[in-house]
Amino acid sequence: MTVMGPEQYSRQHVVDLLRHAGWSDLADEASRTLPDPVDVTRLEAWGIQHGVSFEDLKSRFGSRGG
Repeated sequence: MTVMGPEQYSRQHVVDLLRHAGWSDLADEASRTLPDPVDVTRLEAWGIQHGVSFEDLKSRFGSRGG
């Protein structure tokens, strides 16, 4: 996992996870709109705006390992 700081992730890591999950459209949107790095609060808000729960996003982060 690419953790940038306390509860921050690289934008590319988020994009890669979304693509891996089969959410290519969301990955493209994340690539255009998320800051780098992105903190958990921002990622949660972004997910809600795009119909993806934070729990879904967290489970994707956890499923890829370290």
